Amino acid sequence: MTSNGFNEWGVRLSHILWFEHLLQNHQNVTAVSRHHDLVFEVDRKRQEDHIIVFCCNEYTMGLTMVQRALHEFGTLNIIYIGGGWCGYTNEAKDFCLEAKIGLYVTDDMSGALWRDNFWTYHRKDKDGNPVYSIREP
Repeated sequence: MTSNGFNEWGVRLSHILWFEHLLQNHQNVTAVSRHHDLVFEVDRKRQEDHIIVFCCNEYTMGLTMVQRALHEFGTLNIIYIGGGWCGYTNEAKDFCLEAKIGLYVTDDMSGALWRDNFWTYHRKDKDGNPVYSIREP
């Protein structure tokens, strides 16, 4: 797929296509389609379910931006915010956990796609403690 529309989020096509490639090549993903340039419909193999993933590229994803995405695109199961340099506020992460929405950077996406309760996924450090991409503005 190439660009299928203009996006108001300023996400470059190269970023969108890279993320699309990540999804299409994940071993637990059976089908991927894209609409509104930034929204991916994903069928997962093991869970036999369908999830909706929003792709953006926000250095710091705050609650206002999470709410904007939900307002613009409706139901979202995962919000992918970009590479390891990106992060989110505590407020945004808490809201997403309560709403059962995954809020992830690149390093988290593969693991989250394997989890039944994908919104609860987090990496762990060498001592088994959760690793989050918290960044306060």
